[in-house]
Amino acid sequence: MLLTELKRAVVLRPSEPSARFALAEALFQEGDFRGAAEHARLALDLGGGSPARRLWCAALSRDGRPAEALKLLETSVRLAPRDASLRAELITFLSEADRLDDALVHAFEATEAAPGELEAWRAVIHLCERTNRPSEAMPALRRARLLAPEDPRLAESVLGARAALGLPATTAMLDAPPREQAVQALALPTARSALREAKLDGAVEALSRGALAEVKRLLVVAPAATRASAAAALLRAELMWLEGRPAAQVEAARRAVLELAGAPGAAALRLGDLRLEAGALDEAAELYARAAVNGESLTAVGREAEVAERRRLLARDRPAVGRVGVLGWHPGGGSVSPLEAIAVPGRGVLRCSGHVGPRAQEAADVAFSVVRARAPALSLGPLMTRQDLHLHFTNTEIGKDGLSCGLALSLAGLSAYTQRPLPARLAVTGELTLNGDVRPVGGVHEKLVAAYLNGMRVVLHPRRNLDDAAALPPEVSRRLRLIAVDSLDEAWRLVNAAANTPGLERR
Repeated sequence: MLLTELKRAVVLRPSEPSARFALAEALFQEGDFRGAAEHARLALDLGGGSPARRLWCAALSRDGRPAEALKLLETSVRLAPRDASLRAELITFLSEADRLDDALVHAFEATEAAPGELEAWRAVIHLCERTNRPSEAMPALRRARLLAPEDPRLAESVLGARAALGLPATTAMLDAPPREQAVQALALPTARSALREAKLDGAVEALSRGALAEVKRLLVVAPAATRASAAAALLRAELMWLEGRPAAQVEAARRAVLELAGAPGAAALRLGDLRLEAGALDEAAELYARAAVNGESLTAVGREAEVAERRRLLARDRPAVGRVGVLGWHPGGGSVSPLEAIAVPGRGVLRCSGHVGPRAQEAADVAFSVVRARAPALSLGPLMTRQDLHLHFTNTEIGKDGLSCGLALSLAGLSAYTQRPLPARLAVTGELTLNGDVRPVGGVHEKLVAAYLNGMRVVLHPRRNLDDAAALPPEVSRRLRLIAVDSLDEAWRLVNAAANTPGLERR
């Protein structure tokens, strides 16, 4: 009876989107997904908006046409890239289809389109957690905490991501919102003692509430001896930082505290934090060491892990000998396995380690033979008889198997023997033959998406996989320098050009 009335309403008011939408909903509930899809499409054409599009996609999926539903959403997003609701629908659709890497690509795009939208950052964080990407989650968590500093779930996520990265919970202060960082800094043992002695507890309490004007007033009316103390100088430095003063001014204020007796440990620690964020890692390490011997040893020791992590991240941006990302595939999507290669004194044999399966070992054997075959042309003949090649996948907790790693292994081997660096953030996929030809491989879409999500910049793939690369969403392809190759010789020539030309590896 209801369906009959709804159909009559459509006949009487054919240009009214609400009538079409109501009929589409009813058909969907009745299990007529094909009819629901058709009327939802018509409702959308009449201006039904997001609800009609969502229903159309759901009906297409239930009707056994998920590819059409996905194409509809992707086309809509491409036409309106800044439409947050459209992007959110696509992210939800991809997530429900277990295409988490693709969903994460669009989640990152959503944050670029609307950097002040908290839900966009939440989507990135959620997907990073589901795909076990703590290093990618951390920047999103920092941004989200700035937008929602009081959200306890975000604070818990920060601790979880830091634990996954092997960073101590004691240094979570570095990922807290500015005011929380300042409050925690003033609660450090040496700072707390100095502030209590200077009777500035009230100013600290005001700062914790965000009452910066009151903090200034309390500092102004304080006795002259208090205003000249290290505690007051420390408080002023944090105040300047919260006010967004230029980094040079904040640094000068923090350095001034070091010259005063009373809180050198806390001052050195906070100055170290400032230098850490500026990328001056050696200076930061020296300041943390100074903090450790001045009463802040517990907190300063944890900062060593922070410095080590920053060094690791910076190293990714420098060309390196024997280092490459090996693209892989698994049922959940793509992956990037870091590979290191080194030539060591020996008898010219191959060693391959890092949870390697039999097919990957087979690929390594082929790669080693291909590298040895090129020894005369590269003047490596005598060297290769006196040195072994050791290939090691550093993410040993994950098994690696398959022949598609052959090209990457051979490039790493050539780099190790010749001592020529490979480009920064290089990722490679491709099966290798004994003649050095590069054969096509599977899962290229997932692999290239994984390369983007893992921050790779240069990606080598078989030329016969060009169609797969061409089908990538523009969100991915415009951020990667995709290089198609037919042979190892061509690949070696191109990666040498990229490594030796500053900026060439960037799009």
